[in-house]
Amino acid sequence: MRGSRNFVLLFIILFFFIFGLTGNQEEVSKTLVITNARLIDGTGVPPLDNAVIVIANGKFTAIGPQGKIVIPKGARVIDVKGKTVVPGLIDAHVHSTYASEEVVSSKASSREEIKQKQLTVINDAISAFRQVHFLHRHLMGGITTVRDVAARRNVSIMAKKAFREGLFLGSRPIVVGQGITCTGGHGASKQESAVEADGPAGFRQAVREQLKAGADLIKVLPPYSREEIKAAVEETHAHERFITVHSGAFKKQYDFVHWAVEAGADCIEHAYAIPDDVIQMMADKKMYCVPTLTILLKLGDEYSQKPGWEWKVKKYRQSVEIFRKMKSAGIKMGVGTDAILQYMAEYPGMYFDEVENFVKFGYTPMEAIVAATKVSAEICDASDRLGTIEKGKLADLLVIDGDPLGDIKTLRNVQLIIQEGEVIKR
Repeated sequence: MRGSRNFVLLFIILFFFIFGLTGNQEEVSKTLVITNARLIDGTGVPPLDNAVIVIANGKFTAIGPQGKIVIPKGARVIDVKGKTVVPGLIDAHVHSTYASEEVVSSKASSREEIKQKQLTVINDAISAFRQVHFLHRHLMGGITTVRDVAARRNVSIMAKKAFREGLFLGSRPIVVGQGITCTGGHGASKQESAVEADGPAGFRQAVREQLKAGADLIKVLPPYSREEIKAAVEETHAHERFITVHSGAFKKQYDFVHWAVEAGADCIEHAYAIPDDVIQMMADKKMYCVPTLTILLKLGDEYSQKPGWEWKVKKYRQSVEIFRKMKSAGIKMGVGTDAILQYMAEYPGMYFDEVENFVKFGYTPMEAIVAATKVSAEICDASDRLGTIEKGKLADLLVIDGDPLGDIKTLRNVQLIIQEGEVIKR
């Protein structure tokens, strides 16, 4: 009888030893290790040569110099000797459900037909396809996360849920859902990328509805009253969320951006219509800005060909001066593109144009990389999990052929993309 019990006990011990060991081996086999990297981790510290990066369960688990980091047995090892590793890039201002002329005009024979197609082919289904298309294009360029700051109805919110379920391969969407504006305000159009609200109570309700629907962040667009923007900011912060505000869309827009900053919004979109005293207010309140220089300069060139739009051309072209003033004031700025219509055909190239414009107009290459990663993650209200290569964060990284600190243009030379620990085949 005792021998039978001993046999059963021995069997149980062997069972747990064998299957426990097998489970551990499977866990190790899912571990990915990057070796011999020249690491720019996104924090702004000097690069680390011969770095080892250990990734398990989609997160960074160990980072350090070769010889001080233990490589788990059975792990998949990728040697990137001679290459540079940076965090996954973040586009902090996109509208990926918008119609693109490249997409809708492939069979159009005239400008009129293009416009007609844009007006007629706008619905939830086609918008969802457009979003997945552009999220995929972004990811293939090395942009592992995007901040969608106004999309048709709830399409971006559903895209976020679909991404979490693994239903498509693309950039990770962090979304505002629809923007919030007054009746007939900026963004209230056939695209239905903004909801209309009136009065402080209406703006509060709109904030609550967007958050209830699944928005990560809130965006408000002018025009609005002082009381309305104050109510929106208060309500968003009461829910412990981040609120951003479009800087302007009208000739008389000083009051709008001033009220938004005064109310304590977290970020201002676009480097235009921001006067000097408001820039100082933003610096004092430690607010962020996504300047979107590239698209503003392109629009300045476009509108310069249209009679009667001199005021708008001037506003767009003043963005460089405002950008420099904000940098001088110490305002943190993130990298965002804001491409719409025909400019969407330039993705993901426009993103790298924007990074290069940061350097052209005053940033060092290291500062530009930090803006594209760490600061943009902060603007997404996701710095706890994204933006830098640090232990415990989601494992998004790029392997770059070249040294972007020597030439920022080499940031385009993406050799390998890893998103949440998964190697993306290009």
